[in-house]
Amino acid sequence: MITRRAFITKMSVGLCALAFNLSCKGKEGAGKVRFGIVTDVHQDLQPDAVRRLQQFIDAAKAWNPDFIIQLGDLSHGEGLDTIVPVWEQFPGKRYSVLGNHDMDHATKSVITNALEMPGNYYSFDCGDLHCVVLDLNHVRKEGALLDYDHGNYYVDRENRDLITPEEVDWLRTDLAATDKPTVLFSHQGLDDIWSGNSCPNREEVRAVIHEANRNRQKVIACFCGHHHVDAYSEIEGVHYFQINSAAYYWCDYANHYSSGNMIEYKDALYAFVTVDLANGSIQVEGVKSEFLPPAPQPGDFPNVDKVHPYVSDRQVKM
Repeated sequence: MITRRAFITKMSVGLCALAFNLSCKGKEGAGKVRFGIVTDVHQDLQPDAVRRLQQFIDAAKAWNPDFIIQLGDLSHGEGLDTIVPVWEQFPGKRYSVLGNHDMDHATKSVITNALEMPGNYYSFDCGDLHCVVLDLNHVRKEGALLDYDHGNYYVDRENRDLITPEEVDWLRTDLAATDKPTVLFSHQGLDDIWSGNSCPNREEVRAVIHEANRNRQKVIACFCGHHHVDAYSEIEGVHYFQINSAAYYWCDYANHYSSGNMIEYKDALYAFVTVDLANGSIQVEGVKSEFLPPAPQPGDFPNVDKVHPYVSDRQVKM
């Protein structure tokens, strides 16, 4: 685990030229794909969201990945004119995932247009890696699954953060059409770390993953944000990474922290990932910060032991 300053000082500056929705060539040799990942910046809520995203963009320019991706909640649908220009400073390929709060004050089409996303969910290739971006932002009302739209999703947890049957079918078809190892990106989790906040019908996605992996390990990893924690698990040979928020952890039980209920991190958190298909490994290089005072203490609230101001370094075998 290294600090933001160490990232910038130790990495050389470069430029990755990528074509939209076409394969890009890894810079470190055949079978190696490198990407930067950030999530939950929360423009419109986090006072210094621009500074935090700028820290990630500056580090990404130095690290020179094949692409960068943000896993949702870039904003709450209002400050797009402020935060999107920072995101666009990265000269290479950029991908985005829809997060629930992105639609607090906007529609999905407003967000996808602002971030130049090809759709609510989509896929792309980078070198020898296939990547899938999912949209888990649907709310169940009167038996129908509706898109998140201007904060219409504040209902019981079992009726929100859902994937539609149509998207599940699309995912099955998309995975069947590729021979490449695949990584899935979503906002909400598809694992079981904190099941109360994960996608309630995630088992439907995992069933598709299981089917795709029947003959060989096609889906190798899933990355998510949303939960504002640093976590990892392995399910049926698939590696599930929860990437911590760039900004804070929200505490429902107390409001005496640096920004009320928000337990803020001093500097932005993010990670850089290397998928080495030749060696069969995934390496996550995370950034470490510290809490703005007062730091949470043992016993402050349930699961306080899961709250950390960092993204862990990890290396796993596929």
